[in-house]
Amino acid sequence: MWKWLKRVWRSSCASHVTRVDIVSRLRAMGVGSGGLVQVHSSLSSFGFVEGGAETVVDALLELVAPDGTVMMPTFNHGAECVFDVRTSPSYNGAITDALRRRPQAVRSVHATHAYAAIGPLAAELCAGHLEAGTFGMESPLGKLAQRGGWVLLLGVGMNRCTAAHLGERKAGAHCIGWDQEPRRIRDPQTGAVVPAKADVWRNGPCQIEWEPLERRMRERGLIQDGRIGECRVMRMKAMDVIDVTCEMVREICPACRTMPTKSY
Repeated sequence: MWKWLKRVWRSSCASHVTRVDIVSRLRAMGVGSGGLVQVHSSLSSFGFVEGGAETVVDALLELVAPDGTVMMPTFNHGAECVFDVRTSPSYNGAITDALRRRPQAVRSVHATHAYAAIGPLAAELCAGHLEAGTFGMESPLGKLAQRGGWVLLLGVGMNRCTAAHLGERKAGAHCIGWDQEPRRIRDPQTGAVVPAKADVWRNGPCQIEWEPLERRMRERGLIQDGRIGECRVMRMKAMDVIDVTCEMVREICPACRTMPTKSY
């Protein structure tokens, strides 16, 4: 009963957003056929979306069809003791889990930071994630960036833009223990539980994330802004995020005392 009342209240008070609204606004920002996009999202940021998370996924796939690919984070951030590519949910919101559940979705195998994608490049992007490392340049997001792909932030801020972590790794930031955290996954071929690796996070603040990075990118005209209903949209090249982060790492990190949470 409570869930029904909540839906009725949101429907009456919030901005109404349809699939047509999403398609038209994003198309006006340059998202179109053949596009390659990594999407970070918040369903509630739109107001009221007719059809919910499935509508947002449908709109994104319509925009890039027939030759484009949509990828989303389906991370568990270490909450799953054993990651199973088939059953472990996404902890990155309803839109990402809706895409993950699609029959045509391909998902990468990674203990903490798996991605899911739909489109002609989905299998290629998601292959070899364990070997590439969480944020290596041959990870799903690294491959997307090297192919000229875009990052789309739907109702979330720069603090959700994981492309920055690829820049940190590429430039050798010392505050994260890259591939140093022991984890476990369920092997999708055999079903056996096997060891895997993830990253150890930093034990203190970062002087790059997130306002300083966004400010520098905006100063260079690298972020495009838009709006869908109540949802603020930001669009940027994934490689621009990586390159600017690399530059800032080389400037700032040598004097920074922040380190990984564990010593190895």
